[in-house]
Amino acid sequence: MTAAVNEAAYEGPELELAPQGRRLGAFVLDFLLFIFTLGIGWLIWLAVVGQRGQNPAKQLLGMHVVLADGNRAGLGRMLLREIIAKWGTFALLDYVLGFADQDVAGWVTLAAVAVAALWCVWDANRQCLWDKALGTYVVRQVDGPAGARATTAADRAAENLETLQDLHNRGLLTDEEFEERRAREVDRL
Repeated sequence: MTAAVNEAAYEGPELELAPQGRRLGAFVLDFLLFIFTLGIGWLIWLAVVGQRGQNPAKQLLGMHVVLADGNRAGLGRMLLREIIAKWGTFALLDYVLGFADQDVAGWVTLAAVAVAALWCVWDANRQCLWDKALGTYVVRQVDGPAGARATTAADRAAENLETLQDLHNRGLLTDEEFEERRAREVDRL
């Protein structure tokens, strides 16, 4: 299990929450890619990149979905996030509302999708509603100036400690999670 966690964890100088504009752009791009590939290509693409905590648009725009502990979301979490939480919920809402009034159902569902997607604009952690429901965050890896990347395992561990501290300061890691992950990084030093 340790190897899987290490492979899934970010190794880079810094993580930052993805900007709202990039998040919304990815939402629109995913929708367009889904239509362009008739859904099939998008699903296959998701199955390939979902293991890295990405969907097709997030791969193209350099973003990843992570859990509260900083590890990338796996394929199962990505399928749950993309298919059930993001689209299945709204399809079910549209279906149920269709029994009451077919004409109004589409507009209410469209408004609900818009609010859920735009939620990241005013949320402190830049989470859309499906991220809130699943405890996920969308981040991008920020590299420092050229040549600033760590060259040794000790340098990477030190940078990871800084990233862990940042996640803990933002409230994305509990004290217990922080201490556990910090102890692993200190062991690498």
